[in-house]
Amino acid sequence: MEPEYSPNIGAEVEYHSAAHFVHSLLRLLLAVRYRKNLVIAVMTTAVLLGGLYYATATRRYASKATLLITQTRPDKLDTSITTDESLRQNTMPTFENLIRSAKVLEKAIENLSVSDRVDFADMPRECWISGLKANLSAKAIRATSILEVSYQSKDPQAAANVVQAVVQSYLDFMDQMQRGTAGELSRMLTQERETLAQKLSQKQEELLQARRTVADLGFRSDQNTLHPMVQRAVYFNDALIAVQKKRVEQEALLATLERAVAQGEDLGQYLLTVGEAIGRELLLANLGLSGRDAYAQSALEQQLVADCAQLQALQQHLGPRHPEVVALTEKVHIARQHLDSAQQRFMQRAAELGNRELGEWLLRLVRQRLAESRKEEEYLLACFEQTRAEAINLSGQLAQIEMLERDVKRLTELNDVLLNQIASLDLRQSNSDVRVAVIEEPKVPTTPVYPKLSLVAILAFLAGGSVAVGLVMLLDALDDRFRSAEELQARLDVPLLAMIHRLQPSATTGLRALTTFAAPNAAASENFRTLRTAIALTHPDARQLVVTSPEPGDGKTTILANLAVCYAQADKRTLLIDADFRRPGLTNLLEMRGPLGLSEVLRGTEDVGRIAAMHVRPSGMERLDILPSGPRPSDPTELLDNPRFSQLLAWAASLYDQILVDGPPLLATSDTAIIGRLVDGVLIVIQPAKNRRRLITRVIERLELMKIPALGLVINHTGDEEGHAYYGYRGYGYGYGYGYGYESTYGEDSSREEPITTETRDEEDSVSDREEQDICLVRPRRAA
Repeated sequence: MEPEYSPNIGAEVEYHSAAHFVHSLLRLLLAVRYRKNLVIAVMTTAVLLGGLYYATATRRYASKATLLITQTRPDKLDTSITTDESLRQNTMPTFENLIRSAKVLEKAIENLSVSDRVDFADMPRECWISGLKANLSAKAIRATSILEVSYQSKDPQAAANVVQAVVQSYLDFMDQMQRGTAGELSRMLTQERETLAQKLSQKQEELLQARRTVADLGFRSDQNTLHPMVQRAVYFNDALIAVQKKRVEQEALLATLERAVAQGEDLGQYLLTVGEAIGRELLLANLGLSGRDAYAQSALEQQLVADCAQLQALQQHLGPRHPEVVALTEKVHIARQHLDSAQQRFMQRAAELGNRELGEWLLRLVRQRLAESRKEEEYLLACFEQTRAEAINLSGQLAQIEMLERDVKRLTELNDVLLNQIASLDLRQSNSDVRVAVIEEPKVPTTPVYPKLSLVAILAFLAGGSVAVGLVMLLDALDDRFRSAEELQARLDVPLLAMIHRLQPSATTGLRALTTFAAPNAAASENFRTLRTAIALTHPDARQLVVTSPEPGDGKTTILANLAVCYAQADKRTLLIDADFRRPGLTNLLEMRGPLGLSEVLRGTEDVGRIAAMHVRPSGMERLDILPSGPRPSDPTELLDNPRFSQLLAWAASLYDQILVDGPPLLATSDTAIIGRLVDGVLIVIQPAKNRRRLITRVIERLELMKIPALGLVINHTGDEEGHAYYGYRGYGYGYGYGYGYESTYGEDSSREEPITTETRDEEDSVSDREEQDICLVRPRRAA
């Protein structure tokens, strides 16, 4: 079943199509603005090329003449039904082509001087006509009988002289043609009409003879009423099909009975089938039952059906003890008893005959009826073949009559047309049918028609704009970065939770370096509270989160720390765990380097809860505790894969409302994947102006492959540099951002105590080649 179309669905599709178009247009405008220097360069080049072409192009001058072409018609004697408007529409194209014909142009060239042939003087003489025709144009003004003839030339005087010569040659040709063609045309039309009259008389005689032969009554194949001969053929065909069907059924029944008699089967089951084939009354008569009994039994069955239907209708409204219901029930019961007794008498009579005698009797009846059917079939077949042959012969004769009628009609109409043309020519032989008058003489032009400054300027701007937009679109397509938040969500199919603006780098460390702690009422802090609210609304059960990013330097550590402060400010006991053993940015940011930390908890053998309580350190803010990374282990992945880490999370879940884990970049190690299987989900921090599309896509694909839920995306560094505004992230949020990436170098001792500044953070974004080979990491890129 096809779904019904809803107008709301169509309106919604149109709305989304319009929205997509507007979004694509805005994205194109942003791309043009982003690459405005390229657009300006291309447009400047196009304008310069256009100006160079205009300055060096050969000037061409045009001169024109206007002709009025009329056709005289003595209306009171003209028998033509053609109107003036239709006549003008039919003849004006002829005059346009005639003025550019070789005969007219050849005569015009003979009348030109050598200086007037400046445009085709360098061509061979046989190419002069084509050279003249290339610069000559003739066109009729719409809905008028006015013809404009114009010519373009390098020399303005030559342009006027050529037009004058062509017009004069055309006038001479028309005058000569009009005087000599009318009489010759009249004689040709008269001779053609005489030949046509003979053909028309012959066709009319053939049509009359064909109708007499067929005795045509006027029936045609395209009418609803068929010819009587065709109706007979159709009738015999239907009757023959019915008899053949009955004969096949009887043959099948005979074969079944013969097999049943030969195998000694019970033949009582075939009585009803034989009755349907040879007739129920005949079967009852041969069994010793009269036809009246069969009729009475059939009528009783019909009455029983009607009584049962009436009884069912009464029972819906009346009770079972109602007099009508009781009477009708008794009537139905008696009828059924009578039918059952009749059926028993029928079966008893069949049983009295005996199986052998019954079989011979049934075979005789079926064979007798089969022989009758075969004779009837032979008779109907002979009748059908005869009527079909007659109908086929009749169809051919009727088709011949129709063809003759069409020929007669065509010849009659053509004869009438010739009569009208001959009469018109006879009346106009003494007068000129076509009159040509020059209503505007050619003049010497003073300004060139080519090149036109306005046209060259328009073409230059169009060409430059097209090339510039094409280059912008090509570069935009080759740019491997997401251009808008909408494209990011549509491509990754992951919800966008928040956009964090760029924060000003802080010279301090610890909690004072966090915007949400240092300035909780600032506009920048609202971004992190928005992120906290988005997580609570979209994933209300997510208490354990791991934050990661595609590459180092995306700012995940700072976002995680600010988000933890927001949770603590919301009266939730929050635990921050630094699980990035290779580059413990959270530990360095909060100045908690030392021998205590996560690595020692996972290496220990004592109870996880007791040793974890010893290593968890207060942050200096109420309801916020930190578990730093601790000394850097030699096997970070194996250490995180230890069952003690899941026990640590279970212990933390019993004491804290929110647990936030800082994990390494997902593409760099498998540590985040191990953590992601143990927590409620992964929060991904990205910088669209820095992270390539393929890297972000690979992160999402890896999470899907490992069945790790991605809770959402956090876009960092929105409203960054002016160039990044093109990617659609400028203008979101409150105009703040941050500058923290990974604060320490991979492989560096996490226990060093010197403070972290903006300069040291930039230096820590590089990784040595030796350490890349050891831990199989993707080399991080510096933040854009």
